[in-house]
Amino acid sequence: MIEKIFILENPKIEGIQKEKEKIEKLFKSCGKVVEKEFKSSDLIVTMGGDGTILKAISLLKDTKNLIYGIKYGKTGFLTNQSENLEEKIKNVIGGKYKVCKRMLLEVEIKRSGKIVYKDKVLNDFLFFRKGIRIIEIEVQIEENKVMEFRGDGVIISTPTGSTAHSLSAGGPIIYPETESILITPVCPYSLSIRPLIIPSKYKIKLKIKPNGKIICDGQRKFEMEQEDIAEIKKSKIKANLILEDNFFDKLKTKFNFGK
Repeated sequence: MIEKIFILENPKIEGIQKEKEKIEKLFKSCGKVVEKEFKSSDLIVTMGGDGTILKAISLLKDTKNLIYGIKYGKTGFLTNQSENLEEKIKNVIGGKYKVCKRMLLEVEIKRSGKIVYKDKVLNDFLFFRKGIRIIEIEVQIEENKVMEFRGDGVIISTPTGSTAHSLSAGGPIIYPETESILITPVCPYSLSIRPLIIPSKYKIKLKIKPNGKIICDGQRKFEMEQEDIAEIKKSKIKANLILEDNFFDKLKTKFNFGK
């Protein structure tokens, strides 16, 4: 039962505050509580593009929260259209919706054995060079060293993230509810280094020389030093996205896939 709602909007979009006020009134007219801050909300409503959805992911603390994205931004692969919004919101309140459970990844960066940074993502972690020179990257899966190359970086992504940055870097498209992890090298200085898909149960360790940075879902970054070790694994938390469009239809409309 949805009782408490938190609305997260992209403040850079013109007129978004007026649209937010309309949605707040609609929820309140249905007897629901609209929280000013995210606390114990049953439903997070995002107003913007996919970037606003990704910001909402960082708020999740367990698997109970639902996320309903409304497209007001430019990119809307994870959002729903804003037409007939009153009817759509009433359907959500009435329980007439389909939940797509999406896998998340989490990272811990350790320095001298201590955790100096933690984060989780719906799309991807991008490990990238800090300066203009290429870096050395070592990728270890469980106890196996599977990649060691020089290049611009590497993307560790979920199946949801396979249609994001990884796709632009030449990675494959993975059905989003698949349980797997995608490793996509970015401009490797070798013809033998290619994207790799592994089961989600595996843990990844990653090192960068001489130094670099990690960018989380294109939202947050952390500077990595040479001796840092990044440990990536499947998160216990999942994102419960309310999506109205079929994934394959999205591929056709957004990427002209299969035409």
